[in-house]
Amino acid sequence: MKILHITSHLNVGGVTSYVLSLSKAFAQRGHRIIVASGGGQLERQVEALGGVSWRVPLATSVEFSPQVFAATRTLSRRLQEEPVELLHAHTRVGQVVADRLSRRHHIPYVTTWHGFFRPNLGRRLWPCTGDATIAISEPVRQHLLRDFHVPTVRVHLIPHGIDTSPFESPVDPAAQARLRTQLGLPEAAVVVGTMARLVASKGVDHLIRSFAHVRIAVPAAHLLIIGDGEERAALERLAKVSGLDGRVHFAGTLPQTQLALSLMSVFVFLPAEQEGFGLSLLEAMASGRPIVAVRRGGGAPWVLDDSGIGALVEPDDPAALGQAVAQVLRNGEAACRQAGQARAIVKERYSLSRMIDQVEAVYRALVPR
Repeated sequence: MKILHITSHLNVGGVTSYVLSLSKAFAQRGHRIIVASGGGQLERQVEALGGVSWRVPLATSVEFSPQVFAATRTLSRRLQEEPVELLHAHTRVGQVVADRLSRRHHIPYVTTWHGFFRPNLGRRLWPCTGDATIAISEPVRQHLLRDFHVPTVRVHLIPHGIDTSPFESPVDPAAQARLRTQLGLPEAAVVVGTMARLVASKGVDHLIRSFAHVRIAVPAAHLLIIGDGEERAALERLAKVSGLDGRVHFAGTLPQTQLALSLMSVFVFLPAEQEGFGLSLLEAMASGRPIVAVRRGGGAPWVLDDSGIGALVEPDDPAALGQAVAQVLRNGEAACRQAGQARAIVKERYSLSRMIDQVEAVYRALVPR
């Protein structure tokens, strides 16, 4: 099968991780994979994983942008020379492009909805939900049915999946020690960590403000923030004025997440309001980390409430967040039990192979052998 994925960009983030995971797995299964995007930091990985990358002018989030029309024209010309059997769109502008290409070239298309969106005029007039629509969590599925009135038969609940094998291998103590030194973490530090884009919607500022409460309960605690973004400078200033200089460590983007997670005594998951799931949450679960999450976005509560693991706190409440983190650190035995349960649940419910099998079944229904 020849599949064209369409996404706005290939920068670090959940959507890009999803596209790259699909590309790698389907290339390994013998499918021909092409990824059309506006480019990005991880664009080169497409070909390294066995796919082909097409650069198109689509680095926008505005559905009526001139880039959308230009990308449609560019891809339409390429599809005349190199036809595909299926389109798979991953962002709103990707959905609009896929819809136009599908009508013009009579190619079926799939969309994946990664979060929650307002049913504004554009989405009402041009829903662009595809011949099949993948919802990455049950709250997203309900959102599609309730707010966008997508027919039930066309909506497929396929939660994210990850390859758990890298998180099951023993971590090299020497590599841990080198990373601690690199990050400025004392050997005796008790590490509270998160992985998130440093943007306002994630609420990393509330985590920093919560840390005063954590330090009162656990004086050896240090906060490790993995990720980058437009708010980094402001967050660094906040840590400094909060008297946490030397206690809050900004690591930027780290390629080996399993090594960074192995340093953490507790992982704090910070979803955005529109976020339908969180790959970093699954990675923390696969690593056997105790988890505290903010009850926001729908995906994290669905995963954690359904599994009976982790602690959930209401958003925009630094004191409650700090108290929850401190409670986990103080009650190590219960935290370890829940961490073991989390690791088993990821293997059972959120494996990458399960996700790929289910996505392939959707493809096969639209493109019979």
